Amino acid sequence: MTTHYLAPALLVEMEATFSAQLRARTTAGETSSRGMSLYRKIVRENIGGVLQRVFPLFCQRINDADIQDLTEAFLHQHQASQPEFHQVATELLLFMRQQRQLSPHDLALIEYEWLMYAVEIDDSHVPAPQKISQPLAQTGAVDVVRNPTLKMVALPFRIHEGEPCYEDEGRLNYFALYRKHNNALYQKRLSQVDVQLLSAINHQIISAERLLNTASRILADFSLRSWLETNNNDELLSLKYKG
Repeated sequence: MTTHYLAPALLVEMEATFSAQLRARTTAGETSSRGMSLYRKIVRENIGGVLQRVFPLFCQRINDADIQDLTEAFLHQHQASQPEFHQVATELLLFMRQQRQLSPHDLALIEYEWLMYAVEIDDSHVPAPQKISQPLAQTGAVDVVRNPTLKMVALPFRIHEGEPCYEDEGRLNYFALYRKHNNALYQKRLSQVDVQLLSAINHQIISAERLLNTASRILADFSLRSWLETNNNDELLSLKYKG
């Protein structure tokens, strides 16, 4: 039998008052206890730190006052309750999606940076690439497994040397974001064929032979064997020899 304990009404009231004081915007002439002032300062610095750590490219596009305004608005408007760094980062993403003053390019950049962060903290094991010791002539003897940290994203801009480039307006650019076996973050520009084949693999094991059938429907003269070897070496996927 499970016993449920209810928090005393006074405690609930005190917590609500504390949260309201912590989240409230600072106004001219307002006074609060030294402890509350210090705690408000620490919380705001922590949230601003997460914003600049997880979304550095976006923060480069705005000034310090904008970062402070976003931090204040987040505390005042968004009911996040999880204090962990990664939870705050996700809550900031959800909050910024709702900000009408942000452009579609800003939101795409924010989504891209959050995905990079998600790949970075993903605790999935990435195996070292298996050396191709023989030509992939017998595709039925090989299974294909996608990198477990792989995220694919379509962006309305290119990423060049870690910076967004807005030269090709109106054109979507596809990227793979993933972690290699040595935990290094990596990104690779993808073609539409890359996206289709990687989507076909998904998160399951698929035989190279079955993937070859998929490739033949996408592009008749597409060299799947070369594609598999290249992406095995780049660690977007792993090749597993049967037997």
